[in-house]
Amino acid sequence: MRNHDEYINRDYPVQEDMPLQTKMWAVERVGWYVLCLLILLSLAGLFGTGPLSTTNNTSASGTLSAQYEVFERNGASSEMIINAKADKEGKVLLAVEGDLLKAFTIEGIQPEPITTESLNRGLWLELKPDSNGWATAYFSTRPNGFGRSRTTVRSGDQVIEVGQFIYP
Repeated sequence: MRNHDEYINRDYPVQEDMPLQTKMWAVERVGWYVLCLLILLSLAGLFGTGPLSTTNNTSASGTLSAQYEVFERNGASSEMIINAKADKEGKVLLAVEGDLLKAFTIEGIQPEPITTESLNRGLWLELKPDSNGWATAYFSTRPNGFGRSRTTVRSGDQVIEVGQFIYP
């Protein structure tokens, strides 16, 4: 139960405007809720690594997939993992096109591809498949811009889109 005397304007010892003060308390309470929500969203991965950010995009046939972070931070190291099934000739040829070379610095690809060729806005990579016919490429990247980034990964007739957002 409220003591209504506490919500009356006073002049002594300090002049008070209690209706304004109660409004300020409400704004402060909303600010705390917003702050707590931002902390929870940060922990969940909205601004970097976490369950909201980590995704795995797979082609319709399941022979091509990419695991990556949807939300990146400018200058922070990240990793993209691409898995591809060998074609009938036993080769794994990947075409990585789009914003990957423009919006990111590729610091390394492991294992090192057999051959690498530059495309107009991307790369052709030939990877060595394992005994089951699968090849995995680990891309170590560092975003060097901000905004939306779209990259297309192709292997044979399979295509997947990698959409990312880079925070400044």
